Amino acid sequence: MQELLTDVRQTLLDKGFSEQIKEELEGEVAELLYSNGDEKYIYCRVYADDHDWNQTIRETTLTNAQLQENFPSLAWATNGENNFYIDVDKEKSITKLPDVSEVETVAEKEMDPYERWSKKIYHQLQEKFDDLHETIYSSRDHVNNTNEAIDEFCKLIFMEVFRLNHPRYQLNQVKGDKTIDDVVDHSYIKESPEKAIEDIRTAFKEVKDHPDYLAAGEYPIFDEEEYIKLQNPEIYEKIFDTLQNLGPIEDKNENVLKEEGTLADVSGDVLGRVFDVLLRGKFENKGGMGIYLTPRQITEAIVDMTFHDLKDSGKILAKDADGKPELKIGDPACGSGGFLVKALNEVGKYIRQLGGWSDEEKEEYLQQIKENSFVGADNAPGMVLKARINMALHGSAKAQILKVQNSLTTDKFEAETFDLILTNPPFGKGGYSKKNKEDKKILEQFSTDIVDKSCQMKSDKLALGSKNYSNGWRINSSVDPAVLFIDRCLQLLKPGGLLGIVLPDGILSNSSDQYVREYLMGKKNEETGEFEGGKAIVKSVVSFPNETFKLSGAGAKTSFLYLKKKEHQGEQQGPIFMAVADEVGFEVKQNKEIDLGDDHNDLLDIVNGYKNNKTV
Repeated sequence: MQELLTDVRQTLLDKGFSEQIKEELEGEVAELLYSNGDEKYIYCRVYADDHDWNQTIRETTLTNAQLQENFPSLAWATNGENNFYIDVDKEKSITKLPDVSEVETVAEKEMDPYERWSKKIYHQLQEKFDDLHETIYSSRDHVNNTNEAIDEFCKLIFMEVFRLNHPRYQLNQVKGDKTIDDVVDHSYIKESPEKAIEDIRTAFKEVKDHPDYLAAGEYPIFDEEEYIKLQNPEIYEKIFDTLQNLGPIEDKNENVLKEEGTLADVSGDVLGRVFDVLLRGKFENKGGMGIYLTPRQITEAIVDMTFHDLKDSGKILAKDADGKPELKIGDPACGSGGFLVKALNEVGKYIRQLGGWSDEEKEEYLQQIKENSFVGADNAPGMVLKARINMALHGSAKAQILKVQNSLTTDKFEAETFDLILTNPPFGKGGYSKKNKEDKKILEQFSTDIVDKSCQMKSDKLALGSKNYSNGWRINSSVDPAVLFIDRCLQLLKPGGLLGIVLPDGILSNSSDQYVREYLMGKKNEETGEFEGGKAIVKSVVSFPNETFKLSGAGAKTSFLYLKKKEHQGEQQGPIFMAVADEVGFEVKQNKEIDLGDDHNDLLDIVNGYKNNKTV
């Protein structure tokens, strides 16, 4: 450890951070705060070389950096081999440690006492959540795998959040004239374990469809038949004791503001981050069953790139005639909501930095966006549950995350209503075949824009259930679901709307899929070099390495395609930003994604290259 600390100090000195402000060693972790002798600071966390390297380290480093009395521009976590580099003010990862001359001075941040407390307990709360999940999983109390343990934990978190928001709610189905506060109480569980568990499970059935948690006024978080499976009182007591006793809330001068903090006191940013890290760390990917989380590094890169343009478009602040936000962001194959959560965080950052708005105006507008602007869908009830809880803990309890049979054909979505769609849809696995009766119906639905073997190119219609053969357009024999998702997403976008979608490389390169590319971009005029026709402007294509989606079971090399739906047919295709990522910040070992750190993530430089209009 001492040798590593010597190396870290030398690196800081080489980068221009020569003045030590703080250096503390506790167990296997050292904390350092250095400056350049003026007003530029860097916060470091140094871990022993055999310390597990994971996302919790990054989040702990960021939150601790934000708590420093001298607000640092940069944060750096290292174990000598792996590194996280963070722009603290923007909360963004960077690929290397810059020289002090390249670092901007950051003004000291005023922080609400409850926000400060939330960040201060982040690491402790993360450990508690991880421990509670392990308690459920290892008990095998009516749970068979780690994903089911997450689901049961979600139900108990929901009950605690409901209690905090409705403390005097009178329970009608629980015997004995009890309120939710009486029942969801660790002391009651300790005193009357069997009766308490019966009451909590009954209360769940009563409150799970409460109007405050209905998306669009009609879609609950839980399926109608859902119930709490856990029956061991010791698990209930441990979970609610932990959630209801988070320790005293103190200001920065250690004055006690509240004797016992609760989940309601934890900021949505921190609480959501804790759940998201838990979900990614404990979720078991089952690629063959279509149950899979898009890697964090991929969602962050796609959201970062698309938001660069969305923020400039003015759409985040667009309001309807009633003064409500018009912004609509969606993911028709949302899984646990990773894209939507990241997009929500980016919207929040953008609104909170606005000038000319009071803090109250910002928070009111942001709350309206949280309630109305995010839409997702999935066909797996467990994923819908995780996405709803994930969004709720990030402050969006009414996010419209819907369970649908098929996102391609559901009537829950309306054409030309979305400003941004971010998605990693299912692909491969045989596709839709016209030989199958049900599949053929879907291919026909995706051919509504074909008239007399000609594609009309209407912006609200579908065509890619058919293919442009030498004698005109007709129903294709077999179509990859990803092709249909491209068409569906374009249909759902408003003119000028943006689409970030993960696709198998074959769609972008195979001669058999040329009709798809021409449908998007039009045909190239060899004389003028211009593309003529097409529904979209291709803004960027980023190629991922082979193992990026290894855990999904897809087996195909993939890329990220970034499109803009044309605002009018005369809009011309411009230069396309092309890039290849050789590394994306993790490797797959023993069926797990192992974090390698920011200096092994080419996507960070690629996104910056796009923003600065540079080729990578």
